[in-house]
Amino acid sequence: MDIKNVQKELKNSKMSGRIFTLGNMFINEDILPEENRILELTKFSGSYALLFVTPSKAYLFVDGRYELQAKKEVNLRQVEIVKLSEISFFEWLRNNYAKTATKISYNPWVISQSALENLQNLLPTAQFIPVDNSPKLLSTQKIKVFTHQKKFTGQISKDKIATFCTYIKKQGLDAYLVTDAANTSWLLNLRSNALPYTPIFRAYVLIEKNGTYKVFAEHCDYEQSLSFDKLEEILPQYDKIGADYNTSPAIIKSYNNKIKNTPDEITNLKAIKNAVELKGIRNAHLRDGVALSKFLYWLSKNYKGKTEIEIAEKLLSFRKKELNFHSESFATIAGSGANAAIVHYHATEQNNSIIKKNNVLLLDSGGQYLDGTTDVTRTIAIGEPSSDMIEKNTLVLKSHIALANAIFPQKTSGDELDLIARQPLYKKGLDFEHGTGHGVGFFSNVHEGPARISIHAKRSAEYKAGMITSIEPGYYKENAFGIRIENLYMVKPCKNPKFLHFEVLTLAPIDKNLINKNLLTADEINWLNRYHRQVFLSLKKYLTRQELEWLRFACAPL
Repeated sequence: MDIKNVQKELKNSKMSGRIFTLGNMFINEDILPEENRILELTKFSGSYALLFVTPSKAYLFVDGRYELQAKKEVNLRQVEIVKLSEISFFEWLRNNYAKTATKISYNPWVISQSALENLQNLLPTAQFIPVDNSPKLLSTQKIKVFTHQKKFTGQISKDKIATFCTYIKKQGLDAYLVTDAANTSWLLNLRSNALPYTPIFRAYVLIEKNGTYKVFAEHCDYEQSLSFDKLEEILPQYDKIGADYNTSPAIIKSYNNKIKNTPDEITNLKAIKNAVELKGIRNAHLRDGVALSKFLYWLSKNYKGKTEIEIAEKLLSFRKKELNFHSESFATIAGSGANAAIVHYHATEQNNSIIKKNNVLLLDSGGQYLDGTTDVTRTIAIGEPSSDMIEKNTLVLKSHIALANAIFPQKTSGDELDLIARQPLYKKGLDFEHGTGHGVGFFSNVHEGPARISIHAKRSAEYKAGMITSIEPGYYKENAFGIRIENLYMVKPCKNPKFLHFEVLTLAPIDKNLINKNLLTADEINWLNRYHRQVFLSLKKYLTRQELEWLRFACAPL
């Protein structure tokens, strides 16, 4: 399939346009390359986008993380880039089609019911037409499913189901259809190798209020699973059934028009980590810190002539040696020089660069361990960084510390926390085009709801004790360099339980060669020195003599 073929079909069917989302039947989940229609049509490889094709033009909607990347990857003569930082897709659609007779086609397996309803409310005179025989866009790769053991999860599936059934009954339902794969995985304590970085079991589960359930999955060795086609036969059997319209494909409503839009409570349940999970997460971060520090020592001696891909592979080799390691939690971002200014840059054989001296290397990486998921970004000076790099890195560090040090009341939302982090940059007229933090799953999605730290998070859930979040402010100078400093933190209650604070989980030195001490306050210097002391004391017994001496210097007081 290519854009010209789509445009030919639109002309023949007299359609105004067609919507393509970046996803498959598991709304908002990671996908495989063979499931990615936007990649197929435009060559854009980012993890977030929306494509709208008209008979004469195509429009690719991307957020601030991918504006530079999109320009480099797509054919700009055929596809126009629309910045979501300037206008939302819904606003754009209303501006262009509110006053015209419009027929827009879509795949009902890959657009959520809530998104479809929003579109129908936005353009009430338009016709939104599902494409007949639309595919689920599900790879046919054979999948191995395995149990996530109680020694890691701290809770058996039966108990989780009992808790969720209490919620089903409270909502006055007879059954509930869970369409979020990460929620299915958490509820059943099941994982799989379906995706390279996210070990979730890509399945739906239909749970009755008495605790019995049916699992829907394909191309896997889970023997009790039913084909997704069975949903059309089974769903109409229920009068009182719920599903979350935000994660359920629109086709589900066509199978049973009585399905009630009911928030999936599993999202909230799994966001609050239990004591066993929290202990595992701390241990996973300790081992991940050992691997990253060993790598950073190696890099300090061996960066010359190395490429970005070689750097990522070397870091992976250190992680693979650690206990309970399963995979990376996402494809490592190793961006040197100007590549670091592309927020979600990924080196390929075509754009792979040699590490540049007298510049910075932005390294964003993480690991999936059976007892926890990690995500850490360090910006590393290679040779002698410029004064501009040092100044901007120090400002980003100030932003990171501002939020890491914050004490905030219960019920604080992500947009309020976001403003705390941006203040040091705002004071210099600077900003960054991505969120400041995201929730993190437990041997699951590295990006997890319901809470997130972003200026766009006004409707997101409040932060609660037991949640895991990243803090990752940045700065990006196009065609020059990029800066980001990211740690993961656990949300904890203060002595006064009306207030919350962050406890650091990530253990890895922050490069002092990129810090101008004169730009830091005494409190900020104290924070950094305390953090580095914690890193050193936590990791020292796991390193060789040479690695230890390097870490001692890297963590010495500023």
